[in-house]
Amino acid sequence: MDALQEEEILKEFGKKLQKLRKAKKLSIRNFAYAAELSVSYVQKLEIGVSNPSYTTLLKIADALHVRLSDFDLDK
Repeated sequence: MDALQEEEILKEFGKKLQKLRKAKKLSIRNFAYAAELSVSYVQKLEIGVSNPSYTTLLKIADALHVRLSDFDLDK
């Protein structure tokens, strides 16, 4: 995978994260607290400039009450 592909995946993930967060009617601050993440980190995730670890992905899914598969970027 090249850098351009990785960048696109991160941007798509960020869009999906924001969509799911808003669907749950969570502010960035409330979501960050629930996921045990900083607000600035969540903002970076949503704009696609940070690459979350697997542990962070689990925290995100748990805070949103979704499965990791709900982040399927092929949809």
